[in-house]
Amino acid sequence: MLAGDVYAGVDLKDSVLNGIGWSRATLAIDPTGAADQPDFMQAYRKGCKGGRCAICTVSFSGTDDAKDVEQAMDLNPASFCGYEKVRNGYVGEMRGFYGSPQWKKIMVETSGENCCRTDAAGHSLGGSLANMFAACANQKVHDEADKPHFEGSSNDVNLVTFAPAALSVAPFYNGEPNKAFKGMRYSISDGDIKPLPNSFKLKIQSLYAQTLDTLGKKNEAETLEKAIRKIEEQPGYRQGAALAGLEQQTAEGITQVLFGVLMKSPAVAQVAQTWAGFAMANKQYFQYAYDAVPGLFPGLVDPQMEYTPLRHVKSQQPIAEDGGMTSGAPANSYDYMQTSWGLFGNSIQPQALWFPNHGLCCYIQALSSDP
Repeated sequence: MLAGDVYAGVDLKDSVLNGIGWSRATLAIDPTGAADQPDFMQAYRKGCKGGRCAICTVSFSGTDDAKDVEQAMDLNPASFCGYEKVRNGYVGEMRGFYGSPQWKKIMVETSGENCCRTDAAGHSLGGSLANMFAACANQKVHDEADKPHFEGSSNDVNLVTFAPAALSVAPFYNGEPNKAFKGMRYSISDGDIKPLPNSFKLKIQSLYAQTLDTLGKKNEAETLEKAIRKIEEQPGYRQGAALAGLEQQTAEGITQVLFGVLMKSPAVAQVAQTWAGFAMANKQYFQYAYDAVPGLFPGLVDPQMEYTPLRHVKSQQPIAEDGGMTSGAPANSYDYMQTSWGLFGNSIQPQALWFPNHGLCCYIQALSSDP
């Protein structure tokens, strides 16, 4: 509930929060965010007596505007609080909150001195920011860029996250390497995954080669076309490994075109109609009941913590993966092309949500088993 209350426009009534024992404390607004759709960081308290509370929670709002999506797509590596190769867009989002005049007040309100337990929570981008908050608050290695901003905060922050995007090449840990965070990460899984056939994956690669040619990248297009022909000439049983290697090489470029079309980027305007038509003509390949966001970016991993997969309320199949300690494992093993195109096909339709099966309502329903 707290992961949802922090979103702009949700604003649960005080009576609802009070009815389950919670009250709002300080609200911080990211001063670098979009003026019309700001990003929030809200502190909550529960069970307070004599100036000390049983539980304090810091909750971050998730992706809800175009700037948030742009930051999500900034995958350049950055340093953060002693960690290397962290997503630059999310590092910028986290550091934006440092500039809020309410930041230091929240550090005090959620400190170990004032709270018996402190949690960081969030959904989507908010879950990723909660990961970063807990990682830096608990970090024992001191850096000059981030750790000083957490002075006075609790150094034993727990995590409760819903569908956070993976953040880093190496896993975040709880204060010291190989130590897991206390708490839980949730993600909607799927028990009826239908992998894309190799023949169709090659069609995607051919579409990308045509796009490169259209955009004036003749040499890259010719190189890709040769690679496709070489795979097509191989026996079917040998195509899988070669195709997987090719997909690793083209994944970033294909993703950039997909998101470029969604964001109406002039750079890909020439191919926007072609890609939209391809998605809609082949939508039977891109339908799934899992949340693609946690595993959207290959090569990035989750923090070290417990993980619970959830079944989509409209899925008739049991979940396909086990829960337990993730130990920094990839967010999921779903087909990257399927997830990316499914997201794209969903998003180009009128009044569609950006990310299928990703809304917080899906998680509330899955946890309550009440469709």
